[in-house]
Amino acid sequence: MFEPVIKRAENAVGATITRVSGNAMAALPLLLAFGFATAAAAWWAIDAFGPFVGNLVIAGAFLVLAAFVFAYARRREAQQQARASAELAQLTEASPLVAIQRAISSSNASQALYDLARNSAPAAAKNAARVALREAPGKLPLLLGAGLGLMVAQRLVNAMTNGNGRH
Repeated sequence: MFEPVIKRAENAVGATITRVSGNAMAALPLLLAFGFATAAAAWWAIDAFGPFVGNLVIAGAFLVLAAFVFAYARRREAQQQARASAELAQLTEASPLVAIQRAISSSNASQALYDLARNSAPAAAKNAARVALREAPGKLPLLLGAGLGLMVAQRLVNAMTNGNGRH
């Protein structure tokens, strides 16, 4: 029953590990290239503006770059949180517990619960039958034992109560 979920999780973890390791392998040459580019820019700025102002120009460039990266990260985080909130609201809206809470709080709770059961019963029965048919061959001895146990228990209760339902 949980095999597809576990398989998807394994695939997701494997894909993430592959992507992260690939990014790490690409990051090393990128860092080296960035270091040489920074050294060349510093050399140019020192030649063009002198040592003091040239270093301030490079520092200012890094400060502007950091501000842009910070703003981008905050915007991306806000978008991700908004998307997660929307997904959570969607899941909560589709939750059977929310439907039951609405049914109970309605003016005609018994009719609303009846309608909820009537509307969800076909899908639930279909899923239960599908699971039972898929699991039945491996669980047949257990199902037969449970059926026989229930039959014996019913006979014992009938014998003890003389079929009247009371002692």
